[in-house]
Amino acid sequence: MMITNSVFVLSKNGKILKPTTPVRARFLQSQGKASCLRLFPFTLILDKDVDENVEPYLELRIDPGSKFTGISLVDLNKNEIVWAMELEHRGDRIKMEMIKRSGVRGSRRTRRLRYRKKRFERQKPNGWLAPSLRHRLLTTQTWIKRLLKIAPIKSIAIESVKFDLQKMETPDIEGIEYQQGTLWGYTLREALLEHWGRECVYCGQTDVPLQIEHINARSNGGSDRFSNLTLSCEKCNQKKGNKPVEQFLKDKGEILQKITSHQKKSLSDAAAVNSTRQAIFEMAHQFGLPVISGDGASTKMIRIKSGLPKAHWIDSACVGTDQIVKLRICQPLRITCTGHGTRQVQRVNAKGFPAIASIKKNPVTGKKEVKLVSKNQKYTHATAGDYVICNLLKDRKHVRSGIYRARVKTPTDKGVEVLINGHRIAVDRQYVKLIHQSDGYEYSFTTIDQDLLRFSAI
Repeated sequence: MMITNSVFVLSKNGKILKPTTPVRARFLQSQGKASCLRLFPFTLILDKDVDENVEPYLELRIDPGSKFTGISLVDLNKNEIVWAMELEHRGDRIKMEMIKRSGVRGSRRTRRLRYRKKRFERQKPNGWLAPSLRHRLLTTQTWIKRLLKIAPIKSIAIESVKFDLQKMETPDIEGIEYQQGTLWGYTLREALLEHWGRECVYCGQTDVPLQIEHINARSNGGSDRFSNLTLSCEKCNQKKGNKPVEQFLKDKGEILQKITSHQKKSLSDAAAVNSTRQAIFEMAHQFGLPVISGDGASTKMIRIKSGLPKAHWIDSACVGTDQIVKLRICQPLRITCTGHGTRQVQRVNAKGFPAIASIKKNPVTGKKEVKLVSKNQKYTHATAGDYVICNLLKDRKHVRSGIYRARVKTPTDKGVEVLINGHRIAVDRQYVKLIHQSDGYEYSFTTIDQDLLRFSAI
């Protein structure tokens, strides 16, 4: 039985070999026959050349999603999962940053600044995707490239799902109502006035100017859908601000129930999958491998026949196949997209002064860095987000002495500050060894599901 992922293996001349088990990988390292080439995903490189040509026998299967994308490698000969990961996107954070930037840009335009000539409307090219959606496409592309360099992949299978948003919102809608939509024959404001009885929904005032109000504020990720809009007077609108409606109406249960019954489930996740499904499928063809398209119904059927629980990485393993899928692992790699920080050169506090002491920056990347001694005694640079092994010689306030693997929080003049058990600890550079440079992702392993252990192949 194997719980963790297989280990990728390369020969000394860079040739892709068959992945091995974690036990075999530890044996090769203890015997000095291989060394670690990459920590995430864990890859070994042998100390000798291998002339053997390994025929590709793995299929890369992908289940694209809005917040998570499941990726797995399946042995086509045995239809077993040998490696899997769950990729957590940061599309929502990108969207909020774009909204914040739009607000700053709007406030700048209202100031009395020098005149700037108006620009014509710029048209978006064909196939354009919003930054939050394009991020999902690019991160999926990045991990396909990485896996093709270290695994003998024969083909790619991608689930391509199309959601009917109107049916999801109103399952019973049929005929001409399906074609006309919600606002047929109305403007948005007139539809809201009729729906809410031409009164402020919060205080019940009538015959006062009413403003269109977002139930879930746009600054909190709310949309402009009809079900997220209501009417309120200026006083109530200003008082509510961007508070959650549950907090604003905590003492008015009847009004809160009236508003929440009007709200419907957000379709943003389904819309994101609809927008990117074709782009991801076309992107996969650029690697020159056969690309198979699967559908959600077939994926669910194979997962149920295999007796497996629902998970993103398990769904990906059931894409594009009609055979029962077997498990060899039950603890996939969990990867979270974190980005590469901010473009702001120097962070400042509320009064406009620098928030931290100035540290030497790399002239190319602009990142703060500090020199560390690596295993081969060569100087390397550590930046925020790097994985390091640090040796604490004495107990600290919240952390005992010992050897820890941690991430760099902030480089300092004497070394680095790392996060250990949620506490920021300063360590001198001579007691720190760099093991993995920051690449915009955070790595961890999902908790072991005891129910999956009985499904694992022996």
